[in-house]
Amino acid sequence: MTVCPRCYAHVGVSGACAQCGFDVPIEWLTSTQLGIAITGARTAGKSVLIGVMMDQFEYFLGQQHQSFLTPLGDTKERFDHKYREPLYEQRNLLKPTPPAEQEELEPLLWSFEYGGQRVCLSIMDAAGEDFESLAPTDSRFRYLGFADLIVALVDPLKVPGVSAVLEGVVTVPRGSGHDLEVMRAVLAARAAHRQQGGPDQVLGIVLSKFDVLQRMRELSATPWQSIFNRPGSTLQRDPSMVSAFDNRDDADLLQHELHGLLGQLGASMLLAAASDAQIPYRLFATSALGSEPNASTIGRGGIVPFRVLDVLQAGLTKKIGGN
Repeated sequence: MTVCPRCYAHVGVSGACAQCGFDVPIEWLTSTQLGIAITGARTAGKSVLIGVMMDQFEYFLGQQHQSFLTPLGDTKERFDHKYREPLYEQRNLLKPTPPAEQEELEPLLWSFEYGGQRVCLSIMDAAGEDFESLAPTDSRFRYLGFADLIVALVDPLKVPGVSAVLEGVVTVPRGSGHDLEVMRAVLAARAAHRQQGGPDQVLGIVLSKFDVLQRMRELSATPWQSIFNRPGSTLQRDPSMVSAFDNRDDADLLQHELHGLLGQLGASMLLAAASDAQIPYRLFATSALGSEPNASTIGRGGIVPFRVLDVLQAGLTKKIGGN
């Protein structure tokens, strides 16, 4: 089923979509399509993850697949202005994504070769406020019914068990959206817009800002030291830049360790919501910046990402397979 990457109405040729006017690139029609929706509450780190992930992915493609990451349409200008320049040139945190009432949501599109196949990647980056204020049936959520991978970012500092343990160690956010309620709203919107013939979907639950959880290894209390100091733990290593494809053994071990960690943290409601999603889910742990930032700027150590390519690698392997 060939659809517009912006409104997901049926299209047959490249050029202006008859439904929304979006300029559908020929690469979207002639390549393997991978649609990723990045969702989450306010301050969960959605835009920062996209900015760092795609910057890393550009280097990864050259090293592991001898391929170039080619932005399509106005993606380069929009990506540089919103993500790359603030993060890497100005070393500032990103401004909040405007809600749908202020700015129409448009996909970021790239073309590249991966595993010998030509891929066209579409990423949707919606404001957290949209998931809190718009009804699940709102047409602006139509893309959630067609995305191959729905990524739900969860700020671990807003999980009650984590915030109780780390209170006083790191800054715990206040009044910045309820991550579990937002994830439920995302899944409700996905169900409302799901249509027969759409792609098989996967839910990726991402514990963002994972560097704050890694600081638990510094606490004297058990069981945190034993969990985070376990030799060979996937919670402490990042193979994403050296593995040409998604590593299933590593992914399975990470899933097992994160399940155990969430159980220890008393985050049973998060796991229950994932189980009720009616689509397969997978757990991820990422840190786009690598350390807690200042009020509005990146910390002195710069950007040191952790496992930011896992989500994208999983989506690619699901869509086209891997070696």
